Amino acid sequence: MANGETAASTSAPDVKKLLVELEVPFPPDQVRWRVTNTTNDKKRGQIVPYADPRSYTDRLNALFTPQGWTREYKVETMGNITRMKKGESILSGKVLVTCTVTILGIGSHSGTGEEWADDENCMTSADAQAFKRACSCLGLGRYFYDFPAMWVDLDQNREPARAPILSAWALPENWRKGMRPSGRNGNGKADAGFQAGRPNGASNGNNGQAPARPTSPANGNSSNGQSQTEKANGSSAAAHADDLDERILCMEKAVGTTFYRSILREYGRVNQPKLIRDASIKRKVLQVLESVARGINRLEAVTKRLDPKTVTALLAKLQAPPLGEISDLKTLQHIVYGLEELAGPNQHHAV
Repeated sequence: MANGETAASTSAPDVKKLLVELEVPFPPDQVRWRVTNTTNDKKRGQIVPYADPRSYTDRLNALFTPQGWTREYKVETMGNITRMKKGESILSGKVLVTCTVTILGIGSHSGTGEEWADDENCMTSADAQAFKRACSCLGLGRYFYDFPAMWVDLDQNREPARAPILSAWALPENWRKGMRPSGRNGNGKADAGFQAGRPNGASNGNNGQAPARPTSPANGNSSNGQSQTEKANGSSAAAHADDLDERILCMEKAVGTTFYRSILREYGRVNQPKLIRDASIKRKVLQVLESVARGINRLEAVTKRLDPKTVTALLAKLQAPPLGEISDLKTLQHIVYGLEELAGPNQHHAV
């Protein structure tokens, strides 16, 4: 009888609704902010949002009851690791935690966390990190990864001087109405960025790349013909890679060195395009850089039509860095969209 009741309570339609509800953002009063980077003078910092592990637990209890889910931890340690702390080299170790969260009738997901062993709260921090990462695989807290990088003023304790205002899409009631961040397009992929106003009416179908040259078919199935085709394809691939490298290098002047290097590191994990071995990654890097260039052009156009005080006020509202310090696409998008909205409905078409 118990098994029958459990099966009935986790029928497919109910499970789907529960998983959708699991993704809903936390209430604003449960959102906290952590400083991840600071300027040299420590007066401004880059922040990311997070929620206490108890908020995650409360959500799981509310949706599935305390008996409807479990979590299991596995702890490992690594010793004799030298690291720098406050300018000094010390001998330390690491605590590695794996947390597996299981929702009965649905499934399990695992997440990992780690912390330096010389931190007095290392176990608590690693546990929390692992637990929340496992939950994000189930959708809970996943929306935190969609926040753009934000720079804010810091107080004397190097904490945010004031809490940022959450975007409308990050509020539970708006999320339930279908509002989502601009980086989501409904299929789990990131928004390509500033696609409108593509130069020369270029199509999006080939990611802005020149169409591939057709190759002449070899006569028959002779080995000579096959060899020629392979050589031609190899030469074509090499030439195409060189072309991509050149086009990527040319984008540094268009987007600025800071933005250029930031995109290379984020999407290519390199400092030079020639170090990227995968052609698809090269194309992605070029696509993002082109998107950034379009965004910068639109930013320059809209700022010329707005009062500088209006621009400054919007940057403060978005907790964004000065225009010359922007180095990520999402922040650029938020600023441009906000300024274009202030400039009026015709501004977008004028760019």
